[in-house]
Amino acid sequence: MGISSINRKKIIKELIGRKGTATVAEIVNILHVSEVSVRKYLEELERDNFLLRTYGGAVLKETTFSGEFFFGHKSKKNIKEKQAIAKKAFSLIEDDQTVFLDTGTTVFELSKLIKIYGKKLVVATNSLSVVSELSQNQHVKVFVLGGFLRHELMDFSGTFIKEEIKHLNFNQAFLGVDGISAKHGITTTDSVTAEVENEVMGKSLSINILADFSKIGRISLIPYGKLEDRNIAKTLITDLKADKKELAAIKNKYAIETIQIRTE
Repeated sequence: MGISSINRKKIIKELIGRKGTATVAEIVNILHVSEVSVRKYLEELERDNFLLRTYGGAVLKETTFSGEFFFGHKSKKNIKEKQAIAKKAFSLIEDDQTVFLDTGTTVFELSKLIKIYGKKLVVATNSLSVVSELSQNQHVKVFVLGGFLRHELMDFSGTFIKEEIKHLNFNQAFLGVDGISAKHGITTTDSVTAEVENEVMGKSLSINILADFSKIGRISLIPYGKLEDRNIAKTLITDLKADKKELAAIKNKYAIETIQIRTE
């Protein structure tokens, strides 16, 4: 490896180390090299365990999988809000429906309610945590979307899941998000989640976004979902701490019903 490549990788590390994220286009403009070269450098830095490649860029590995992003830690954050949101989401489910539950921690709280109170359902999910909960209720048929297990997020990932979803249909989908804003719609730091949920939205009669106040107005690296193009029933369930101006803007731009729940 020549000295120029070493220096370029050093510049990339300094950029991502400072900002936490960077896009391929941004790095191309800084280094004046091709996208192919940039993707090669990102691949090498990922092998060095410095960063995690995402769709169109990369995020700092330390940031992405710090305690904030581990499933166990995230599940305890804003727990009262998540439980109140999950309770409202549960009331939307009817017997004999087929629903998709994603890997978010608020959706995990929803799975607990399904386990305890029971409904005659078919549930599709790629969340190992959700599978564990629902395996304790014999009235719920669970379809597991399989792939490689991601230990830090307790879910399954891979191109296999997208192919499986193409052969399924859902009455409702319940989705957690890293952020939702009027400016950028739904966003995440995880390209795998973005790809899976894009497929799910296209196969669902209605979608329900479960997001506590900390997610409202928040913008993460990867936008997905294209809510403005979804001509289906859309509901955003959040809590009373959520920014009302931002909620109104989201409702108007994406024609989405917004529900704010009081925390018990």
